Amino acid sequence: MIGRLSFWNKDNNSSEVDCLGCRLVSGFGLIGIGLFLLAQAKRRSKPLENYTMKGLAAAVGALGVARLGNADFLKSSAKKESEEGTTPAQSVTKDHGFFARR
Repeated sequence: MIGRLSFWNKDNNSSEVDCLGCRLVSGFGLIGIGLFLLAQAKRRSKPLENYTMKGLAAAVGALGVARLGNADFLKSSAKKESEEGTTPAQSVTKDHGFFARR
């Protein structure tokens, strides 16, 4: 089964990973999760649980807004390093030994 999954992943690599549709789905999904956490925080009677859940809701909602806004800190750093002319420290072309066919 793992061999099939790794074979599927090799064939379906997209050159444009950060498309508009991907950002919309993931951004609104994170905002929805944040709203759900906020609604569940209102049901908590203990103050520590309430504030913890509200903090998590705020963090997840902020990540959703950042994803919709295409924030720089959510982009991979390997792409920036290759654009500057430096090579990444580790090559990603070789599969992990666990996925190698025997």
